[in-house]
Amino acid sequence: MSLTTAHSVVAPSSNAKLIAGTIIIAYALISIVPLLWIFATSFKTPPDSIAYPPKIVFQPSIEGYCNLFTTRTRQTPEYINSLGPATGFCDETVRKRNMVIAGPSNFLPRFVNSLIIAFGSTFCAVFLGTLSAYGFSRFKVPLADDLLFFILSTRFMPPIAVAIPIYLMYRELGLSDTALGMILL
Repeated sequence: MSLTTAHSVVAPSSNAKLIAGTIIIAYALISIVPLLWIFATSFKTPPDSIAYPPKIVFQPSIEGYCNLFTTRTRQTPEYINSLGPATGFCDETVRKRNMVIAGPSNFLPRFVNSLIIAFGSTFCAVFLGTLSAYGFSRFKVPLADDLLFFILSTRFMPPIAVAIPIYLMYRELGLSDTALGMILL
């Protein structure tokens, strides 16, 4: 009968925990600052959002959201003055820029198209990648090394090198300017 010796595991010191915690917090801040910057920029006016140097302190405005959810048309100041008083914040904001609200925007259908393309392409990539990885790892595939090298070699050239051939192929197959074409791309 053999004896097994137990080894004790040394708990990390408080200094190691402090360093690890500091690194994690620094990484979290570095990761979240761009998202906070984008969110803050959504409340800036167009001149403030492109100002150089960037404005940290600014007068918040929902003008960007008015632009997102409405369609505007440019009009002459005489026409705008002939209209009645502004009916809301967005109407007042666009009139300051010599525009009037022409109706709602196409935000929702465009957003839905983006979701369809994003989820469709992600599903195809994960599904096909999982199936091919399982097949290559589990079964003896003839010329497996050559096929895997071919898949990897597509990453060797810049994507712009195949842009024209893909465009010509999509045009012939009727996939240009379609959601399916974007998903397959």
